[in-house]
Amino acid sequence: MHESILKERQLTTCTTPITLQDIQTLKELYHLKAETRELREPIVRNIIKQRVVGRACVESLKNALYSLETIYIDDDTGHRLLRLDGLKQIEVDLTYEIRELQKDIYYLEYGEDKFIDYLAKFMPEFRAHVNKGVGMLKGKHFKAFITDRDGTTNNYCGRYRSSIQPIYNSVFLSRFAKNCCTYPIIITSAPLKDFGILNVSINPSNTFVYAGSKGREFIDLNGEFNSFPIEEHKQKQIHLLNDHLRVMLQDPDFEKFNFIGSALQIKFGQTTVARQDISSSIHDDESSAFLEKVKSIVKEIDPEGHCFRIEDTGLDIEIILTIDAGSDGQAIKDFDKGDGLAFISRELGMDDSEGPVLVCGDTPGDIPMLKKAMEMYGDVWTIFVTRDEALKKEVQAICPKSFTVPYPDILLTILGLLSL
Repeated sequence: MHESILKERQLTTCTTPITLQDIQTLKELYHLKAETRELREPIVRNIIKQRVVGRACVESLKNALYSLETIYIDDDTGHRLLRLDGLKQIEVDLTYEIRELQKDIYYLEYGEDKFIDYLAKFMPEFRAHVNKGVGMLKGKHFKAFITDRDGTTNNYCGRYRSSIQPIYNSVFLSRFAKNCCTYPIIITSAPLKDFGILNVSINPSNTFVYAGSKGREFIDLNGEFNSFPIEEHKQKQIHLLNDHLRVMLQDPDFEKFNFIGSALQIKFGQTTVARQDISSSIHDDESSAFLEKVKSIVKEIDPEGHCFRIEDTGLDIEIILTIDAGSDGQAIKDFDKGDGLAFISRELGMDDSEGPVLVCGDTPGDIPMLKKAMEMYGDVWTIFVTRDEALKKEVQAICPKSFTVPYPDILLTILGLLSL
């Protein structure tokens, strides 16, 4: 008994320290980011269990930060460059990776109160937004917390594979999930795994329901996998599409699209391929030409448009399998996050409307999720992360109990303070 207690209290956050590294290739960057995930995950567990995090953990994070900050910068363009292979190079914007490591180090060194003061320095009207959000939601225990990830609870990153969740982010979110809601659900357009949300998240196990592919697939709080049924014919069509896209992305003219933004993501009932990233690494003409090329492949496979819908976000081309839109089975529509929420709600037995529900998003793609929540539940609250005036008005028109904030870290701080 005594030994088991000692083992439970033992710190295991830095069993494999991160050393200083000379990062010259994209592969080496992703390897370092994977190392930071392996380090961050147990740190979060220890913080939540109110354990002290050892100094060696902070030093490892500083080594990772310095390794990123010293990546070669081209004298002429001012951009960091990494090799794809022996010959080809690509410009990389490491703002997300560097900034989030800086925040984590500050959070661990100075504690939560000073960390919030630190965040407030960089965002206009930070405290006014936080105070309003906390005041609006204080004292509520939510039946469900339904949220998007990227741009909502996580800052945007130039490459999805690099968007490892920060420590402070996970602590605030996980604490809110444990203390303030019954069903905490993250619904994202990314796949679940290989490479998806499970590969970039560091929240403790059994804390969130993770839903990928807009909710077509999800893992519940017990770790059980669930998926929305897909017709055999449509499954064959999307496999054929994915094969065509893989071949196209091996072409030297198009291979750069493998290394920006979302890259190629094979999801459940949906495929996403990036045509641009948040740093505008691709020339507009080239990006538009790539979009037309993808559209031509889809048209070739599905000339009548019965199987696929294309959604162009400006950054990503999302190719989505259709579903029946009506009881007669004649009308078809693309699968959206509203359909995903309805499926998840049904599978988890959340259909009754007792208790408040909180919905969070940041783009028009999250609007169907909010609309579906308004249909299914009687007491819906929402916080959207946006500076888009048109989207703010749309959110307000759909949900009277709404509030918008300009940055994900403001939403995170609201959730973190509500859960204390």
